[in-house]
Amino acid sequence: MKRTFKVILKILVGLLGFLIIAIGLLFILARCHPELIQRFFEEEPEYIRFSALPHDRDSMKVDFDGIHQIVAENYSLYRQKGISMDSLYDVYSARLRDSVKTSDDYGMMLMEYFADLRCGHACAFFFCDYFGGAEPRYIEGRLFLDHPGDYISKHGFRDKDEIVAINGKTIPTWMADNIRYHEGSTAAQRAFRTASAALSSYTDTLLNITVDRGGDTISIPLPLHAKGFPNPNICERKILQDSIGYIDIKTMRNGIVEVFDSLYPSVKNLPYLIVDVRRNGGGNSLNGEKLCEYLLKREIKHCLYDKTLTPRADAYRGKVFLLIDTRTFSAAESFAIDLWESGEVILVGCPTGGDTGSSPETFKSPAGLSFRIPLREPRLTPKGFPLEGRGIPPHYKVVQTVKDFMAGIDTQLEFTIGLIQKGRD
Repeated sequence: MKRTFKVILKILVGLLGFLIIAIGLLFILARCHPELIQRFFEEEPEYIRFSALPHDRDSMKVDFDGIHQIVAENYSLYRQKGISMDSLYDVYSARLRDSVKTSDDYGMMLMEYFADLRCGHACAFFFCDYFGGAEPRYIEGRLFLDHPGDYISKHGFRDKDEIVAINGKTIPTWMADNIRYHEGSTAAQRAFRTASAALSSYTDTLLNITVDRGGDTISIPLPLHAKGFPNPNICERKILQDSIGYIDIKTMRNGIVEVFDSLYPSVKNLPYLIVDVRRNGGGNSLNGEKLCEYLLKREIKHCLYDKTLTPRADAYRGKVFLLIDTRTFSAAESFAIDLWESGEVILVGCPTGGDTGSSPETFKSPAGLSFRIPLREPRLTPKGFPLEGRGIPPHYKVVQTVKDFMAGIDTQLEFTIGLIQKGRD
């Protein structure tokens, strides 16, 4: 009997020790990677259509009041941004009472409400039903088609067409009317997101597009459809002028590290490397950390968490240039900050989107709408740069020009190649 008791006691002591170790490891993990703990307990957001929202005003009010209460109690950035949550509620509850009649009206109102939080990671997860098959390029305040796909080409559009009006509104007027529906932490990011969505809609199935084609003005109806479009390659590699490596990292979502690793051997021994994150809207910051370790030459403090990033044994030894612009956002932005604060990478392009995330969390409204807001209080990087609200300033600010675009020239890439050539001369 005593022997059995001792065995049981040893097992219990062992289990207790294991539990203590597990709690300690979870504490360390939560400190170094709080986003992992958050993702473990947080459900993936569900996208819904406007038609799934409440259809009567009483139900809309219950839903909106629930949304606003969660936002007011949890949104961590409203004080920094000078937002009065009571005033915001008064404005939108009055609109709900006076002018919102349908679920479409309510959906558009909610998009505007979240955009008024003035943060790139504050949004509602609506499914956009209608697409035109292309994402326009926004260059010097103008909209252009850039290598449009088969769908939009079949409807009469061509590469380099300039979109000068949508549904009879000139682009400046259309932008002013629609920017209020798009979230962003900087004015530039909101403008980019608005322009990018010009050929899609949550409610319309047809857009009347006016284009300028070589001086001729042409009006073309564009039916929108619900079919998705193939995802582009998430990472591409080129060798420029025999000695310049170029890697375009288009996402920080899972899988990118493995693809980068497969391309890296072909460029790691070249004297120059251009890394392009201009089309990178983010993903998982852990992937950004791993990619940083390919490009660092010494240890640095991570910009988001209390940890150190260490160069890989086979880390790149040549000169690194990083291409950034307004589309560089979230996990791609923290990746860019770490390289920027390393002091060893030259940044070329335009300021980034201005938002690394601020620990966003997803909630659900009473009606089942998933929405996201940041929970982390405003913070600075180890070198004092704000993690939200300001884009990273490049060492060389270079803007894509319309003239170069029409000639098929990437202004920012060509400028960077020019810098390398000057350094070699």
